Amino acid sequence: MGFNERKEKILNLLDLNDTLTIHELVEQLGSSTATIRRDVALLEQQGILARFWGGIKKVETPEYIRESGLKYQKMSDHHELIGKIAASQLQDNELIFIGSGMSTLAMIPFIERKNIHVITNGIPQLEALHRQNIQALLLCGFFKEYSRSVVGKETVEMLRGYRFDHAFLGTNGLNDQYCPLSADAYEDAIKTLCIKQSKEVFLLAGHDKFSRTAYYYIPAEMAKDVNIITDRPDKNRAAWEPIDGGYIGRIGSLSESD
Repeated sequence: MGFNERKEKILNLLDLNDTLTIHELVEQLGSSTATIRRDVALLEQQGILARFWGGIKKVETPEYIRESGLKYQKMSDHHELIGKIAASQLQDNELIFIGSGMSTLAMIPFIERKNIHVITNGIPQLEALHRQNIQALLLCGFFKEYSRSVVGKETVEMLRGYRFDHAFLGTNGLNDQYCPLSADAYEDAIKTLCIKQSKEVFLLAGHDKFSRTAYYYIPAEMAKDVNIITDRPDKNRAAWEPIDGGYIGRIGSLSESD
């Protein structure tokens, strides 16, 4: 593995972790300790990362704080678990939509299928896809600092021109009827359109997203065929199917069994 390939892998790992130890890098990249130390020294000189005793972290510029913040949240183990399960649903030669959010960002390093084409409204998602050498298009619209995404009428109109094999969406939460919630009308419109224009839709929701309320929501009837991927369901019910350490459930089945 050459320097450029190791560099890309280190940057991908820093997308998912605030800090990394030299030992973790050695294990993840399969390179010697001496090689990793030379790499991180060079990357520090390039201003890409910062070293501390025994490890590295990404340079905390204002831009990095915005990129890694996503509402000032920290990437957690459950984001990575959900992201890995989501990526496993893909097939070769698909056109997919990846929405904004932590869990959708976490799925990108796990995409291994060939000839995947992605439409997204998330800027961190676009950057992560570029590092994975996955062809991606960023929709146009107004910049939303809160989630580092683009939204608006132009975004929705551009989205109307696509039909997706799969759509992977984040969410502000799910109410007691498992209706997907949104922070505003723009996000709600994007979710609604993706549900209508995708063969299969996955909603990525951690265990902390259940039993919430919001003004904007998609009715359970409209979202009945949407699949929720989570690390831990809100209740232990037969409608949830275990999958690779997490769970998947169809909203229609979940709401009926409630």
